[in-house]
Amino acid sequence: MPPRSPRPPGRIPTSRLYLLALIELAAIGPLATALVVSLSLKTLQIAPETKEASLALVTAVGAVAALVSNPVWGHLSDRTRSHFGRRRPWIVSGSLLGAVSAVLMLVAPGVGWLTAAWALGQVGYNAVLAALNAMLADQVPEEQRATASGVFGAFGFLGIVPAMLVAAVFADNLPVVMLAMPMVSLVIVGAVCSIVPDAPASDRERPDRRIRDVFRAFLFNPLRVPRFSLVWVQRCVMQFGYTIVGTFGLFYLIERLGMREADAVSLTSVATVARAGLNTAAAFACGYLASRRGDYGPFVVAATAAMAASLLMKAYSGDLAVFWASTVIAGFALGVYYSIDLALVMRTLPADEKGKYLGIFNLAKTIPQSVAPALAPLALTLGGPDPVSGHANNYASLYLTGAVAVLLSLAVLPGLRSVLRRTPTTTHRPAPTHTEDATP
Repeated sequence: MPPRSPRPPGRIPTSRLYLLALIELAAIGPLATALVVSLSLKTLQIAPETKEASLALVTAVGAVAALVSNPVWGHLSDRTRSHFGRRRPWIVSGSLLGAVSAVLMLVAPGVGWLTAAWALGQVGYNAVLAALNAMLADQVPEEQRATASGVFGAFGFLGIVPAMLVAAVFADNLPVVMLAMPMVSLVIVGAVCSIVPDAPASDRERPDRRIRDVFRAFLFNPLRVPRFSLVWVQRCVMQFGYTIVGTFGLFYLIERLGMREADAVSLTSVATVARAGLNTAAAFACGYLASRRGDYGPFVVAATAAMAASLLMKAYSGDLAVFWASTVIAGFALGVYYSIDLALVMRTLPADEKGKYLGIFNLAKTIPQSVAPALAPLALTLGGPDPVSGHANNYASLYLTGAVAVLLSLAVLPGLRSVLRRTPTTTHRPAPTHTEDATP
């Protein structure tokens, strides 16, 4: 028999879910602002002639930094012993590091400096996210996990809203755009961590921190945790599909729709806020529905199909109305997907290593952020000039690539039947539905 995780506590107050979700907002906001607006603006400022290649380099290196750091922080937080808890030290220190990186990005004189500063920010904010997700798994029972996943997804999207409003109002003021969210993040993290409880690791949870054990943060045997592995693959392929187009969204407006830079920045900000509103509404509603149903399959399929449709709409249109329709559909799709993805993977976590395996799961988000921007310039060259605008960059090819990847993510669902639906025992008590062997 594989070892089973300790049973989570009973239902926690809803107010604690919202406090934890505020930390999600505080980490996602600075990351999203940089990826959607400020990195593009900074790249245009320091490397206008090579903006596509330079932006791809910056985002790819940052994603690699996130990829390497996330499971390490989760692994270390599993073993942290301090009076401040085992997760909170990483959350606070990560937000401080993120704020420092924002200042360094602002003063970066060249692409190399910008790349290093962005990588530092990814390391910091991934410490926050890794420890936060592990804290969620520590404290939230199965019967509340879809609700928690929906709340977290909604707050992650809400974190984009103030950032995009700042970008829209202060489009010509790069310091405000770059520094506003990291400073707000420090305040939120400090306030929440002073309120939310966090127990240190127990002796049974092996609080050793030898160097060789840090490298174990990346090691696991997929055959011993097959359901976790399939959820990982599904998330990775889905993420790749919509990440490959996201980094070049600003350039899409400039080159496909023929917009001026300032107008494109403003439209990107407004569209991001609108999409975040839909994300939030869908995540809240579907998280509640998924908690009641206990069956996540329909939510995964609906979200994936809608996301693919939104990408196909943009592939062959230069019409602003189609852009907005696609934005609405994508907003709905991501909200539905984020309402269950965290709850789904929690059904597959191995015993006593929630931080480590949630860190590994986060690689399914960060690997595409590394690979997709690097491959996007190649996708833009396939098939000749763009069929709509005639520009050398072929956005039809780029968006078709994204749509195909999103649809391919559904291929693993047959192997996940046992965890897509909650078993009857978890309807009445907060025990984990499926717990897999923790042996790497």
